[in-house]
Amino acid sequence: MTQPFPDNTFLSGPMAPSGIECDAPDLVVEGELPVDLQGVYFRNGPDPLYPPRKGEQYHWFHGDGMIQRFEFRGGRVAWRNRWVRTEKYELERAAGESLFGVLGNPMTADPSVADKHYNTANTHVIYHGNRLLALMEGTIAVELEADSLATVGNFDFGGKIDGPITAHPKFDHQTGEMVFFGNQAKGQFSEFLRLNVADRDGNLTKNEMIQGPFPSFAHDFFVTEKHVVFPIYPLVFNFERAIEGGVPMAWEPDRGAHLGVMPRDGTANDIRWFDMEARWSFHMVNAWDEDGGIKVDICASNATQFAPMLDGTMASESDGLSPHLRRWTIDLKGNTDAVGEEILDDMACEFPRTDDRFMTRSHRHAYLVGSEQKQLLFNRLIHYDMLTGARKVWGDGRYMLGEPILAPCSSTSDEGDGFLLNLAFDTTTGVNDLLVFDASDIEAGPVARARLPVRIPSGFHGTWVGA
Repeated sequence: MTQPFPDNTFLSGPMAPSGIECDAPDLVVEGELPVDLQGVYFRNGPDPLYPPRKGEQYHWFHGDGMIQRFEFRGGRVAWRNRWVRTEKYELERAAGESLFGVLGNPMTADPSVADKHYNTANTHVIYHGNRLLALMEGTIAVELEADSLATVGNFDFGGKIDGPITAHPKFDHQTGEMVFFGNQAKGQFSEFLRLNVADRDGNLTKNEMIQGPFPSFAHDFFVTEKHVVFPIYPLVFNFERAIEGGVPMAWEPDRGAHLGVMPRDGTANDIRWFDMEARWSFHMVNAWDEDGGIKVDICASNATQFAPMLDGTMASESDGLSPHLRRWTIDLKGNTDAVGEEILDDMACEFPRTDDRFMTRSHRHAYLVGSEQKQLLFNRLIHYDMLTGARKVWGDGRYMLGEPILAPCSSTSDEGDGFLLNLAFDTTTGVNDLLVFDASDIEAGPVARARLPVRIPSGFHGTWVGA
């Protein structure tokens, strides 16, 4: 018998588990869906099937991956959602309770899963090489059928990858390649990163091991037309400290941040490290080559509360916790290894995206969610014009917003010519709407709202696959 979920911020309100899989062939739409909006929007996020094990504190990142699929055709939209049938999901479903410790903690897991594979597949969902893949950064990918969302099984590039795959691969739409990496690639607490490239058909063409300055929590990375950049932030793992009863991961700002630059056609021997003061970031907007250097647009902060400091205390707001849109400059031709930084905007922001077709190349448009409050309740949709510096903002106080996704009008349309999708929680009804904006005029508000009959837990990342 399934037990009630405990009182926890990540298990209540808009984050509360849904407990259901649904098929809705024709959602009710307020307004009119654009005729040019043709394709499928996939989104992933945690939706735990069972409460955590007794005595454990639940964490948002632990929930079972749930894929949302919205298909737009002929001015209509159909919705389907399915859990990813990972080994974790199947074992716990059979048992009727949680077996794995939160975030895969072996010390709190049931002995029956001591040698089993922990994978939530709950962070991102991407489409490449005619495969739909669900990702979390701690392990390999899981393949799904794109139409039914049925789980095919683990995907390890034909046995060529044994280890973690980032939840944030980058796509070069000129070459068709997917560039990705694995953190702690030589085992937990290791300082090694593994760089991989897959061609447009999904075949692995590069497998390179890189040694970082120290073991760090590395969620995202940067890729340009010619370079790969590995950010190492001072959110540091330490095995010896964990064995002695200390925190396994701590914020150590004195170590600073380090950016390792490697040519895409190079090897680990070609990497060059650049340094800056302590910074933290979950997500970047885009990166590109310019004037013999590299530019990176990123949501970054000066500190984080994702882990305590070495003395057990947490960084404070005075340390600069709120992420803001910034531009980092790496000068590959100069005599300095310092990274330049420019603050582009003063509104707290996260979940940045751009027109994915311009990933790894210079871009003009950035789309983010933001907040005018320090606790980062994302209730503002932001469109930032990188050419003019103009910022457009929408938010009517009714919605908590998720990651914005751009759906281009066509594969050949100009950058930003399309529609912005946002899966939002309606605080007045307690359920979700899929909001559709004209990407060039978000201030006008949604041109259409597809109404879901239930609430979807707040999730992470998604992908648009045009028809």
